[in-house]
Amino acid sequence: MRMFKGDDHPADPPAELILERNALSGALLSVTAILAEGRDPPTILHAMCDALVAASPRLRLAWAYLGDPDVERVQPVYAAGSARAYADYLRHGESAELSLGPIRRSLLTDQPSVVHIQYDGRAGSWRDRALQDHLRERACIPFGDIGGTTVSRGVLVVYADEPDYFERIGLEPFFAFARLGEMAITQARLYERLQEMATVDHLTGLLNRGALQEILDREHARAQRSARPYCMLLFDLDRFKLINDSYGHGVGDEVLAAVARRAEEVLRDGDWLGRWGGEEFLCLLPETDPHEGYLVAERLRLGIGERPLEAGGRRLDVTVSVGLAAFPRDGDALADLLTCADAALYEAKRSGRNRLVSSNGRAQGIFFVGGQVEEALRDGRVRPVYQPIVDLATGEIVADEALARIVTPGGGLIEAHEFIEAASQLQLIHRIDYQIIMQTMRYCMSLMALGRRRLHFVNVSADLLRHPDLVAKLVEQARHYCEQCGEREKPLVIEITERELLEDTAQARRILTPFLDFGLRLAIDDFGSGYSSFQYLADLPVAFLKIEGDLVRRAPREPRVRAIIHGIQDTARSLGLTTLAESVEDAATMAVMKEIGVHWAQGFHFARPQLESGSRGA
Repeated sequence: MRMFKGDDHPADPPAELILERNALSGALLSVTAILAEGRDPPTILHAMCDALVAASPRLRLAWAYLGDPDVERVQPVYAAGSARAYADYLRHGESAELSLGPIRRSLLTDQPSVVHIQYDGRAGSWRDRALQDHLRERACIPFGDIGGTTVSRGVLVVYADEPDYFERIGLEPFFAFARLGEMAITQARLYERLQEMATVDHLTGLLNRGALQEILDREHARAQRSARPYCMLLFDLDRFKLINDSYGHGVGDEVLAAVARRAEEVLRDGDWLGRWGGEEFLCLLPETDPHEGYLVAERLRLGIGERPLEAGGRRLDVTVSVGLAAFPRDGDALADLLTCADAALYEAKRSGRNRLVSSNGRAQGIFFVGGQVEEALRDGRVRPVYQPIVDLATGEIVADEALARIVTPGGGLIEAHEFIEAASQLQLIHRIDYQIIMQTMRYCMSLMALGRRRLHFVNVSADLLRHPDLVAKLVEQARHYCEQCGEREKPLVIEITERELLEDTAQARRILTPFLDFGLRLAIDDFGSGYSSFQYLADLPVAFLKIEGDLVRRAPREPRVRAIIHGIQDTARSLGLTTLAESVEDAATMAVMKEIGVHWAQGFHFARPQLESGSRGA
């Protein structure tokens, strides 16, 4: 065995070497094009082997292996060339070439090798068989992570029909082919990660809302066809905000994960469980009648609340409220059942928490909240609170975000999570957005009058964008204010989330056009909560990326999450976008965001949201 030295053979005409290398370079480009299509690693390896043997008549066989580096025998996964019969011999024989020789050593040690094949005097040996197929020299190029797993390690093996071929041509072209194998592995890992992000809630390990919605649609259609009942349970942690405020979001995250584990222990095989949003979970119980569903739900409530949870080195008493809806008793449409489950959950919370309420077809709870929202809208008690946004490089406040609250008749504040879901289901969100944006523009004017210029981020829902009359009024009012100020750069930034505009970015751009034509800039909120956000970057004129709060909170203690945020930051840098970390709640998280290079941040570490007067926190 000889390691490659890289010297050209002095007797070779330069023109012949140039032609050979050009042919290999052309083959490399053809495989690169396939890689760019996002194909899977096996397809890339197949293309690599095909392209190599097609590029040169001197190359009689190319094969590749991708898998466990500690396997006893390395075998060709795919082979191409006129000597494919030798690859079949390797697959089915007991050749020491694959179990003890340089190929396996290369896979384990990351060292390439070149072997000159000569007869060893033993008839029937692998060398004898290779020479029969006119194989005179073999190059072995490992690729992937040394010590990697079954999806991170591979080897490319190429045979030539003349000695010293690889010394004359050089191994560089073959290293480049192996590098494509590494890129294919990396690309596959990223795809798997994105697929996982699309279906799994990474805090609890449960299905996320999008994946659970698909299952609900499928199981509901199946129940309708078979006329069989099912139940859904919507349950919510009681006083979860108190846990977050008292012990921090880190402990809150541990509580959510612990509740998810307990719920999984209680539920039956075949039941579906997912995180529906925030501290809310949804269970689907297929082929379950209301009576049986009630028993499962009560067992779930007791299983979570009957003994303390361990979180943050503390023993915490955590209870849940549960709302139950049953098909077909509570409705024939899936949306109606979800509304009933939500109403039953609201009633369980309202009537004292730590209890189970079965819907029985009633949805009074959501309408009660809707009535509160209607009254607040009529009385002008839907108000924005403003949370400062800080430049991490300078520590200066550069912007704020307007968040909706309801001011009660007694002067208290109702937070958005207590009324937004009901407002959304009753199609009141557009009216809330309209009032918040109008008030934010007036607030912007008042700051301008004091010589305090900053950006103001406002949330824009799909519901508002479906009301072009309101959008036109907002743009007209913004134009009026901007004419008074004389500012060339508009201080208002509109935020959208992929939950709002997930389906069709072309339609999203069309309905956002009035805002964009006026010169308002666009921010993607909760970036990193799914992979559809990247479609927005391609199709919409985005200026700001707001990194999803759950990722930000996990970054200080999870290297994988930091790597994801690094990737988001690199993407933003290459596109000239400003990044903003949400939910920065302590100095450690701020330091991590600053180290990664995130530009701006907001969260309790800097300030809590406040009404315009600054006299009340939220």
